[in-house]
Amino acid sequence: MNNNNTQNVSEKNINNLLMLLDGAFRYTQNAKRGIELNDAKMRNENISKAISILTQLDAALDKNIGGEIAENLSGLYKFLMNQLTQANIQEDATLLNDAEKVLTDIKDAFEGAAKNVLNDRQAKVNQQYQSQGRGLTIDI
Repeated sequence: MNNNNTQNVSEKNINNLLMLLDGAFRYTQNAKRGIELNDAKMRNENISKAISILTQLDAALDKNIGGEIAENLSGLYKFLMNQLTQANIQEDATLLNDAEKVLTDIKDAFEGAAKNVLNDRQAKVNQQYQSQGRGLTIDI
């Protein structure tokens, strides 16, 4: 696989991760609405879907490669699953507010990291072209 394909796969993976985090956030919001409306089915279904996403994200972590960061993320995912479970049992929307905050923080961190990686890649490409004399010139 060449570098370009690796870059595309990585960008696709980060986009998928961000979409999953968005989904978990939306399901958490919908579960909160279920609590507010006293709709047990809405609450249960949405909490179940959010927990399912978090379970998959946790299972996808490679703790051998990711080390301490992967361990910390796993701890956050487990905290979120516990918050969602407790919110469901206690029918407590405030627990979901805490979960929403953590989900937002995780998503923001991944977005920032992805932006830094993409900026670094672009800087390396620009440097490579400049060192090879491939800069853009326009003759008029």
